[in-house]
Amino acid sequence: KMWHEEFSRIISYNVEQEVNKYLLKKVLDADSAFQSEIVPIPRFPRTQNEPTCINFMGRMVSMLIKITDTQYTTFSIEKSGWFMSDGTEVCGLKTVSLLRQAVGVYGLTGIDRLLCYRILHELHRFVKFFRTNVTKQGVLLEQLRDELYPEWKTPTKAVSIYASGSKKAEMLPMLTCFRRIGQAQLLRRMIRFELGRCSRIDAKTLLQSVSTLNASILSSENPFEESPPELKKFCDMSLAVGLGDPLQTVFMATDPLEGLPVLLLLCVIAYVPKLSYNAMFGSLSKNKSGYPIDGWPLIAGISTLLKQFHPSYSKSFLAYIGQFVRVSVAACFERKQVRKDVASQLTEDLRSMLVLVNQFCDISSIPKSALHEHIPQYLMEMCSDL
Repeated sequence: KMWHEEFSRIISYNVEQEVNKYLLKKVLDADSAFQSEIVPIPRFPRTQNEPTCINFMGRMVSMLIKITDTQYTTFSIEKSGWFMSDGTEVCGLKTVSLLRQAVGVYGLTGIDRLLCYRILHELHRFVKFFRTNVTKQGVLLEQLRDELYPEWKTPTKAVSIYASGSKKAEMLPMLTCFRRIGQAQLLRRMIRFELGRCSRIDAKTLLQSVSTLNASILSSENPFEESPPELKKFCDMSLAVGLGDPLQTVFMATDPLEGLPVLLLLCVIAYVPKLSYNAMFGSLSKNKSGYPIDGWPLIAGISTLLKQFHPSYSKSFLAYIGQFVRVSVAACFERKQVRKDVASQLTEDLRSMLVLVNQFCDISSIPKSALHEHIPQYLMEMCSDL
C-alpha cells in the first residue's frame, strides 16, 4: 500500500509540473498538494534532447507523439495502431501494454491527463485562430452559406462555389490543429482500451462496482448532488478502469462560432484530394509520402472540435457534406460536358469523401440513419461501385 501511495504521488506530481506549460497560473512546489517537506520529490534538470519537457512524463508523451507523427505514419482503426507505408507497425496495442508494464495504471492515467491538456490547448488555439483570422472573412462565409442554402437543394454553379471556397479554406494551421487533436484522441482511445482490458482481467469486482455506480448516478434525478471531491474521485476511478469513450469528451465551453460548419466543409473539400482509400489499412492515407496528413487523425480532430459545440453544428456539417456528394454525383454523370481525366479525379474524390463521412459517423457515434437523411443509402451504394 505504501508503494502504491508513493508511486501515485510521484506520478501526480510530475504530471502536475508538466501541465504547467499549458497553464497561465503555474503550480509551484510550495503550492503542490503532492510535494512534501518530509519526503520531497526531487526535480531533475531537463535533457538536451527534449528541452521543452520538464520531466519523464512529458518525455514519454513527446515520444509517443513523435513516433505516431502523421507525416510518416498511417493509423488503422481495424488494426489499432500506426503503420509505415510498407505495413511495419510503429505503435500499437503492444506498445501501450509495454508502457503499462513500465509505469503502471497511474502512469497511463497521467499520460491521458497530459494528452487532455494538449487537446485543450489546441482547441483554444483554434478558437483564437478562428476569431482573429477567419472572422475577417465572415462576409465571404456568409455569402457561401447563403448560396448553399437550403442544404437539401443542389445549388446552381455549385462546382465553382466549392472551388473558390476550398482554395481560401486551405489553411495549414487548421490542418495542423485537427491532426494534433485527432492524434492525441486516438492515443487516448488506445490507453482507455488497455486500461479496460486490464480491469476486466485483474479487477472485475472493481469494474462492475464502478459501472453500477456510474449507471445509478446517471439515472438519478439530480446526478450532480454529490460533492465535487466525490465526483472527481469517481471520475478518476472510472478512468482507471477504462470506462467511457474519449472521443465524446467535452473539453471546454465557448461561444458559438458563426460559419464553422461551412468552413469545415471547405477545409475537407480542400484536403480530400490529398487522401485516397488504402485497403491494407482500411482507412484514408496520404497520396504523397511526407505530407502531414492522415485520414483518421483528421476525422477524429474534426469530430472532437464539433463535440465542443451544439449538436446542430454536426448536423449542419453532415448536411453540407451530403449536398457536396449529391453535386459530385451529378457532375460524374455529366461526362459529356466533363473531360475524362476530370471525371475520373472527381470520382476518386467522391470515394474519399464517402469514406470520410462514414468514418466520421462511426467515430462520432452518429447513427447511419442521420447520415441517410442527407445521403440516401442507395446513392452511397451506387457511388461505391464507381
